[in-house]
Amino acid sequence: MMAIDTGAVDRTLGAIGTTFRLTRLYPPSHPAVLDAMRHITVSLPALASLGTVEWKIGATGLLWHGQHLLPRNAQVAELAALLFARGIRSIQVNPGVTSEHWLGLFGVAVGNVSPDDAVLGRITVHLGRRASQRLSATRAMEEAPPPPPPPPPPPPPPTQVVDAPAPPPQSPPSVAAPSEPVFVAAPAPAPSEAVSPTRQSGVFRPDALPADVEARRAVTALLAASRPEDQRVIIGKLRQLTPDVIALRDIGAVAEVVAGLDRSLGKIQDPDIQEAIGEVAGALADEAIVERMVARLGEPRVPPAERAHLVNAVGALGAVSAGSVVDAYLHAAPELREAYRAAMRAAGERAVELLQARVESKVPEVVAAAAEFLGLSGDPQVAELLIRLTRHADERVREAALLGLAELGGREISRPAMPALKDESVLVRTAAARAIAAGGDVGATTVLVRRLEQEKDEGVLAALLKAIGHLGAPEALEVLAKFAEPGGRPRRTPFVRAAAIEGLAQLDRVEAKALLELYARDKEPTVKRAAEASLR
Repeated sequence: MMAIDTGAVDRTLGAIGTTFRLTRLYPPSHPAVLDAMRHITVSLPALASLGTVEWKIGATGLLWHGQHLLPRNAQVAELAALLFARGIRSIQVNPGVTSEHWLGLFGVAVGNVSPDDAVLGRITVHLGRRASQRLSATRAMEEAPPPPPPPPPPPPPPTQVVDAPAPPPQSPPSVAAPSEPVFVAAPAPAPSEAVSPTRQSGVFRPDALPADVEARRAVTALLAASRPEDQRVIIGKLRQLTPDVIALRDIGAVAEVVAGLDRSLGKIQDPDIQEAIGEVAGALADEAIVERMVARLGEPRVPPAERAHLVNAVGALGAVSAGSVVDAYLHAAPELREAYRAAMRAAGERAVELLQARVESKVPEVVAAAAEFLGLSGDPQVAELLIRLTRHADERVREAALLGLAELGGREISRPAMPALKDESVLVRTAAARAIAAGGDVGATTVLVRRLEQEKDEGVLAALLKAIGHLGAPEALEVLAKFAEPGGRPRRTPFVRAAAIEGLAQLDRVEAKALLELYARDKEPTVKRAAEASLR
């Protein structure tokens, strides 16, 4: 049988193998991981053109139509071996797969994600027989059997009538006048401990809308109202609806109303009305509901629209929710942490006070999370605190503080971030390069170029090259063109060359565009993809 062309598959697997290796070394938010994921995205259209493909999983690699795919790629072989050890014998890749779905497969390989998790998306995992039996047994243990139905009541005993007179003859039945319908409320089920259980209502009200629908309409009307009198009437109605909305136990509905109230504060100038809106929002979101909102925000199967409302609501309540967000963030899976970052961006300065208190913690992980969120708040007043944290004893705190400074930006952060370019930690040095780039001080290019000659780590080199391109100094073109060339001593890897090309793409010069067009025909696939993506 003639061997089939595996070019498109090999290119995709090459990018997947590189990304898998980087995810074992760096967190998903690391620039090297994000860059590798972009390479996966670029290669996926060619894979999708093949339709649905199924690869066999062996102990030493992947097989397709009897051919061993990328037999010399150690990263792909390691990924296959880990999947094989988990009992997976084949995977089916469908058109429409994304780089996030591949991250989910990496989680299956290392044991963080279940083989039937929805995060796999368009990737279907097929288990061996024994693994399937184990998975089925696990599901059976997790699922509680439904309670047996109650036994029917015994029939009433027959009664005997002694010497009873015969009943009088009955007249033919007459047509009864129609009566009002009687609605008997079914007994309410026991309250569920789930974060967002199904709504409960024991009263049927044909003349009224559900409380959450009325509350949503009231918020829409509040956003459209321009007269203070109308706004006060609407807020009074929302205050009346608050107990009924809470009784529904629908966290998504509460979040949508709270987010709408927060939006209305931006257009209302009356301090009394603003205070009234704050009281309604506070009544809707007590401490227990805030905790449930934060927990719901980190669940994997939340609909996108509901997650957006949760992000805005948790952000609106940042003055009371920030502490809970820090705790939940530390226990959330890496792919679910972005929702918490978005919530802290929405909170802004409202979360600063609580986050500053968390920075004083003795637990480095808590300090690191609080430092990262302080940067997301966008408050320039926290820059001094973050600069002090760049000298913390724990490398995680130093990295988070630099990433927070990168979020803040401003020329004043460039010089304090420069000493971290010599830090012993690779992650800290990478974060320092990002912070200097965000600072926008063109004069810092000289320091970055000097570090290029001394840096050995590929990830840090890539961050330095991209920072040089972002700053756009006059000498940037020459430096980036040198690192984009093949060869060198030591030999420049495709990953470093691709980073230099991305730096060139940020230079608004004719010479830079000419170099990109040249490298779009490079024989190295990684370099070629980077140049093609930069030209789009």
